[in-house]
Amino acid sequence: MCSLRTASVFSLLENINWKLFKNKGVHVTRLETLKLLSKEPHLSDKDYAYQAKLDALRTVNLCNEQQVVKDLVLKKEDNVFYTGAAGTGKSILLRSIISDLRKKYGKSSVAVTAMTGIAAINIGGQTLHSFAGFTPQSSLMNIESLHKHLNRSRRIVKRWMKIKALVIDEVSMLDAELFDRLNHVVKNIRCDTRPFGGLQLIITGDFCQLPPVNKVLNYCFEAESWNSLNHAIQLTTVHRQSEQEFIKMLNEIRFGTMSEKTIETINNLDKAPEYKNDGIDVSSEDWEPKNYGQLRSLIKGCLAPLKLPLKINAQVMLTKNFTKQLVNGSKGVVVGWFSIPSMKFYDEHDEVPSDDVTFVLPVVKFTNGQIKIIPWTEWTLRDETDHVVARRIQIPLILSWAISIHKSQGQTLERVKVDLNKVFERGQTYVALSRATSLNSLQVLNFSRDKVITEERVKIFYDLLTKFSGNDVS
Repeated sequence: MCSLRTASVFSLLENINWKLFKNKGVHVTRLETLKLLSKEPHLSDKDYAYQAKLDALRTVNLCNEQQVVKDLVLKKEDNVFYTGAAGTGKSILLRSIISDLRKKYGKSSVAVTAMTGIAAINIGGQTLHSFAGFTPQSSLMNIESLHKHLNRSRRIVKRWMKIKALVIDEVSMLDAELFDRLNHVVKNIRCDTRPFGGLQLIITGDFCQLPPVNKVLNYCFEAESWNSLNHAIQLTTVHRQSEQEFIKMLNEIRFGTMSEKTIETINNLDKAPEYKNDGIDVSSEDWEPKNYGQLRSLIKGCLAPLKLPLKINAQVMLTKNFTKQLVNGSKGVVVGWFSIPSMKFYDEHDEVPSDDVTFVLPVVKFTNGQIKIIPWTEWTLRDETDHVVARRIQIPLILSWAISIHKSQGQTLERVKVDLNKVFERGQTYVALSRATSLNSLQVLNFSRDKVITEERVKIFYDLLTKFSGNDVS
């Protein structure tokens, strides 16, 4: 097993550059991959995942209800919330809307945000907290102090003044208080008393998924500012025609109205799908497998771990954008090593390595078939004035034999093993099962009726959406 050690968070490599890997001492082990180095760009958070899907968008025809939503956004310029169950095309519609909004207003005039990092990457944006300038300390401030705090940052003020539209994905995790605070902040910064300072809002997500992580649970639709939306629309057309039975079962689990047939079917999913060494275990918490040969430990906390234990055939996940096709969340398997015998990669606190020390970079084969060398990259921690206060250099990978259900929201997984033993949250079972693409790719352990936890307020909200004509609450 190879352990790649982290360098000093302050002292190493002011700028990561591919020229670093063209030193005379570089040679290739096991794979002829040197030619890749002259072609690959430097890792960049600006290399958004949505670009990998733009070509597909050109050939996708939206259904009638999707086109209605898009017309309300692009032609009428209304504030729109739309929702829907798994398979109703929420994501493809959102990417289409974002693409056309950027053509209409300009890329820098459309703020694309989501409540989780993976969801943000999937739509080519950033987290709402990051864009808004909110920090953990912000939540402790009263609204007047928050106004003063944000207005002191020219960068944040300029950002809010420049945009014309605000997109928010994964709205189930946006609580009412934060939504209202955001409204007050934007009106204050833009000196505009209209809701959200006159910005156009496009909000999407499924309130049946994971709720906000708060002591007091208040959904976004319970906020005073929710009335600033002109339309609330529920998508109902299922586009995954080959998985009608699976989608029907997911809808029953979504609202906790499971038939005996659904319960029996899921209980029979306790056998593993076909094994190809690339499945993902999803559980209610990050767990530590016992099998040392497969994985010594799961890395918790920072996405740039202190030590990254790797071996051939280890399953890994990217934690930074790499190319348009390989982004944060892309999964693969370690298939080899790229040797750098001449690299002196240490800081003043480390013992100086001897001349026979060989540094290596992992070579990963991803699920889309691409094989890439994964270089070191840099994580930075900035304060509220945008100054860098810490850096860490590490390989942008984490082990991915298993992830928590909370971390899985926003991902689609080809083969999934779900352990529901410690489910504790509303929507958790629904999120876990709906990560799979089909029944044939899903294994479920410890399922029972009481593992499906739902929220009555969410049921009432969706009942109202269905009740009103055209599924449009305005």
